[in-house]
Amino acid sequence: MPYPAGGGTDTVARVMAQKLGDKLGQRFVVENRAGASGNVGAQAVATAEPDGHMLPVGSPAEVALNQNLFKDLPFDPVTDLTPITLLAWTPLILAAHPSFEASDAPSLVALARKSQVDYSSPGIGSSHHLTGELINKLQSTQLVHVPYRGAGPAVADAVAGQVKLTISGMPPVVGFVQSHALKAIAVASRKRSARFPEIPALAETSGFEEFDFTNWFGLLARAGTPAGILDQLYKASSEALQDSQVRKILGAQAAEPVGNTPEQFRDFIRAEAAKYAKVVQLTGVAIK
Repeated sequence: MPYPAGGGTDTVARVMAQKLGDKLGQRFVVENRAGASGNVGAQAVATAEPDGHMLPVGSPAEVALNQNLFKDLPFDPVTDLTPITLLAWTPLILAAHPSFEASDAPSLVALARKSQVDYSSPGIGSSHHLTGELINKLQSTQLVHVPYRGAGPAVADAVAGQVKLTISGMPPVVGFVQSHALKAIAVASRKRSARFPEIPALAETSGFEEFDFTNWFGLLARAGTPAGILDQLYKASSEALQDSQVRKILGAQAAEPVGNTPEQFRDFIRAEAAKYAKVVQLTGVAIK
């Protein structure tokens, strides 16, 4: 798990670890190795033995985004990691402290054009960070990035009012939105969340028509892992994602289960990498 406990990736990883352990008769341990926008954890797998005993639950940053941001990435996600299946996805969401002046996308844009608005994210170079920077580029707004070490603390400070706005995956904010400790401004995906259909999508606002940022969670392995092990993990994961209890837990976190084939997941990663390459070029975000 290349991020701290408490974020969306961690939530999905723990649900799957329990179910995969039950299905395969082995204990799956979630080990949080955070740092460098997910690179620390991903590199640990990219340099591990290809025996299927160390598996990353990957997200956009370390699988599709970081190769466009870092000049000297210590691993190549394309050649060092192999896809097993896309587990689930959630929209990214813009959520604010209840005292925040704006309550929807148009009023947020108007406010951020007139004055600076701080927003928290899980870290520099995350898809959440890129979402804010692309809004600035498209709308001439003054959103100021405040990076944290993971989604949990980024959301917690928004709830406490230390920052007024957060850009997050859905799992860390679901409870706060339901309790009105945070108010939802919009989701950043092209379509609305099935869990919260009342929250508008940014793509519904003029100037955001092509906007589509999600936080997705995929199971991968070290390249060179025997095909038999990969197939076993794929089948167990697919079965787990059909389990009613797993779907209920993921659904409660506004995460939509997927369970596609390794080939489909590989094509998905390529499309995401191409999308983020364009976003990085447009926003000019870079990490040395």
